[in-house]
Order: sequence, then structure tokens, then C-alpha cells
Amino acid sequence: MISIKLIWATMLAMILVGTLSSAVAEDAEAWATEVEVGLVSTSGNTDTQNLKLRADSKGDFAHFRHHFHLENLQSSTDGSVTAQKFYAFYQADYKLDEISAVFGRISYDDDRFSGFKYQSDLTAGYSRMLFDTGTMALTGDVGVGLRVSELDSGQKNEEGIVRLAGKYAWEVSENAAFQQLLSSEIGSKSTISRSDSSITATINGSLSMKLSLTVKHNSVVPVGRDKTDTETSVTLVYGF
Repeated sequence: MISIKLIWATMLAMILVGTLSSAVAEDAEAWATEVEVGLVSTSGNTDTQNLKLRADSKGDFAHFRHHFHLENLQSSTDGSVTAQKFYAFYQADYKLDEISAVFGRISYDDDRFSGFKYQSDLTAGYSRMLFDTGTMALTGDVGVGLRVSELDSGQKNEEGIVRLAGKYAWEVSENAAFQQLLSSEIGSKSTISRSDSSITATINGSLSMKLSLTVKHNSVVPVGRDKTDTETSVTLVYGF
């Protein structure tokens, strides 16, 4: 329990100190924010509506980096909800030097049809830029933490986890970019892995089109649920 309390305390301290330092920093770079929207609606013999919203905001300051992310997906057919997902995380990095940092991260995942009311995790660890060529970059994270899962039945489970993650970014051209995010949170009871692949093409200075494939695998799920979920989407992205 001591280690879990230390993780929580470290995370809360990083959020507080990072937010305060960012608010008063004079040498801060501009925040970079992207908002994605994807909508599909059909009518006739079958009425369907699919709406995907996603927002991503990053701030890079003298000593801290901040990353806020949230996404929401809702689908319905003939008035019945067939998918409803909400996922969000916040990560704060404290820079040790130009290529390494220590981080605190908290996430929340609510998938109505997964058999879980929610799954949330809190981790702290070490992040390092493995290489950066100017057009290609790879970053790796390793950390430890705690995951809390609540089933639809109300049963709640807690377990320690080890988080391994990597981010690969490639500027294919002036108007196209590829990104691959991989993560695995290995717990004493279950392991959750995510893959997010995307290709973005610029339409004009601030508007882009994005094709993405997201795969989530949970090694242990309630009876009658699938372990792997996939999501393919085409969205418009506005950056500012």
C-alpha cells in the first residue's frame, strides 16, 4: 500500500506543480490542440447514426509537458444504442534533459457494452526519446501503477500494473503524416493492450482528414464479451 500511495502522491504533485509552473512560464511554446469529428447517418429501411468526437491538446514548457486527450463514440441503429464509449487521459512529464523525463499519467475508460462500468489506471514512470531524425521520431515509456476496474455487477477489483508504451511519428511529406501508438498495461490479473494507427492528410493550413485504426485487447473480460475491439474511422481534424 505504501507504493500505491506514493504513486498517487507523485501524480497529484506533478499535476499541481506542472500546472502552476506552466501558468506563469514566460518561455512556453504555444499549446497545440486538435479536434476531430466524424459523423455517419443513414435513413430509409435502416436508420443509423454514428458520431465520433476526439480532442487532443499538448503544451510544451520549460520544465513540463502536458498532454490531455479525450474521445467519445456513439452509434445507434433504429433508435437503439449499439455502441457508447468514452476514453480520456492526462499525462504530465517533468523534463530531466532534452531526451528524457519522468511522468505521471491517469486514464479513464467507460465502454457501455464491455461488461465494465469503468476501468481507470494511474501510473508513474520514465520516458525517453529513443531517436529523432527530424522526420521520424520514436519515444518509449515504462512505468508502474494501479488499475481499478468495476464490473456492471458492481464488483470492484484493484491490481498493480506495469505500463509499457511507445509512440512512432513519421512526417511522410509536407502534407501527410503517419503515427503509431502502442501500449500495454500488464497487471497481476489482466493485461490491456492498445494500438492506434493513423494517417493524416492536410487539406489546408488548419484542416486535415484522418484515417485511423484502433485496436484494444483485454486479456480477461466478463462472460459473453469479446476480448478484442477494433474501430476504423475517417474524421475531419481541425488544429489550432
